[in-house]
Amino acid sequence: MKAMKKCGAITTIAGLLLALSGCSTNAGWNYVPSPARVASKQAPVSLAVAHFQDQRGSENSYYRWLCAFPLVPYCTSTYDRPDAANGFLTVAAYSFRPTDDLAEAAALELRQTGMFRDVFVTDKTVDPGAPLMLHGTIQSTKWNGATYTYLLGPYGPLLWLFGLPIGSATNALALHLELADVASGRVLWTQDISQNYSITETYYSNFNKDFGYPTMFRDGMAPAVTSLESWVASQPQDYWTKLQPAATTPPAATPVPAAAPAPARHPE
Repeated sequence: MKAMKKCGAITTIAGLLLALSGCSTNAGWNYVPSPARVASKQAPVSLAVAHFQDQRGSENSYYRWLCAFPLVPYCTSTYDRPDAANGFLTVAAYSFRPTDDLAEAAALELRQTGMFRDVFVTDKTVDPGAPLMLHGTIQSTKWNGATYTYLLGPYGPLLWLFGLPIGSATNALALHLELADVASGRVLWTQDISQNYSITETYYSNFNKDFGYPTMFRDGMAPAVTSLESWVASQPQDYWTKLQPAATTPPAATPVPAAAPAPARHPE
């Protein structure tokens, strides 16, 4: 009887560990920009950053339930859109708005360089406050994860308590950036960002570090900022002069004609 209770307790603990491995907490996008570095040349115009376009895949696959069966060494999950998924390695959900968060982060990175007079995010396709606009296309934010149960099914998580890995995760981030002339629509500069992140987690190291999207974007923006700075520096001064909106002066007031003098009155 005692043996059965002991076995039941072990099973309960193992089941809880397995369940909690992907439901322990929530996480979210938290961006810390690169150390500020002032650009060598400032363009005398403002830059608008459009909300990024989303061209990611739409397949989210969840197979963690297979870890409940013995003789299964690991179970996997693959998400094209982790912001629309639940159940990761050691995190339940990830709060992330890619089209907004990535655009805001790009604007922050460029703004702190002083490369442009001002940098701001806009909802407009044409913003009168900026002759240049940065467009971004999100191609991938794929997340892959594998939870290890070591062929022991529901008892596998007991090994996690002894320091064996809970599992591993990989992230991918791929974007395409374009700088365009608002007036003509002509693309002036392009840059691709492609970054990867991988982590192995245990209860004692790297716990709850399923996601590396902020780090990947910051690392990918560093060469993008350098490349854009070189493009800005290569443009002649008259190029920027033509881009600046012409100063408008109010029309001169139309002179009011003076009233004709009243005729003199002569005594009769």
